[in-house]
Amino acid sequence: MHFTKLPFDAYVKRVDRMLTLVQGSQDLLKALARFGYNTSRLAEGRKLFGDLVDLHQKQEAVMQAKMDAHEARKQLQVAVRKDYMKMLQIARVVYDKDPVVSKALQLDGARAINIDAWIDQVELFCSRLIKESRWQQVLQQYGILLEDLEKLLARAQSLREVSLQCDQLKQDAKLQTAQKKKQLKVLQDWVSDFMKIAKIALEDRPHWYARLKNPADANIKQ
Repeated sequence: MHFTKLPFDAYVKRVDRMLTLVQGSQDLLKALARFGYNTSRLAEGRKLFGDLVDLHQKQEAVMQAKMDAHEARKQLQVAVRKDYMKMLQIARVVYDKDPVVSKALQLDGARAINIDAWIDQVELFCSRLIKESRWQQVLQQYGILLEDLEKLLARAQSLREVSLQCDQLKQDAKLQTAQKKKQLKVLQDWVSDFMKIAKIALEDRPHWYARLKNPADANIKQ
């Protein structure tokens, strides 16, 4: 297929120049129309090109949104982790001899690696301390106030929302990429057929065909 070995941006630029060259030349239009590529069929190619550009822009927007969401999740998780681990360490010391509270707050053992499971641990820790005022009042003596727990719980819930957004944007990015690849293949097929017919149509004008193959080369005879 013609131009397909080029990187995407270079391919799009080459096809755009080629279509612009053809549609702006009455001589080329006349020569190609005899072999089926009249203005209507060329307009079809331009539409395929436009659809690909639109899909590319949508993909770029989704990819940027995904990157932004992942960065927001990373920063929020760092902040939540800092406060949670400080409170967790204090609670482990305070309730070291109380297996009931230790179990209820999941003080023992490693923290979850999976972000959803990790958020579950943070939310459970905060919500149970908020609910059990007796446990929370003991921790107040060590600087863990009710408002601190409420703020941490709210940020953990926000982190879950951002994490869900990341998952959704990941799926959206996959969908947009697949649609773009499909449309790219459609345009590549159209361009390939067009160039094959153009080579036949311009057999007596090889310099015209050379210009179609490399529309940016100003050294090719017009």
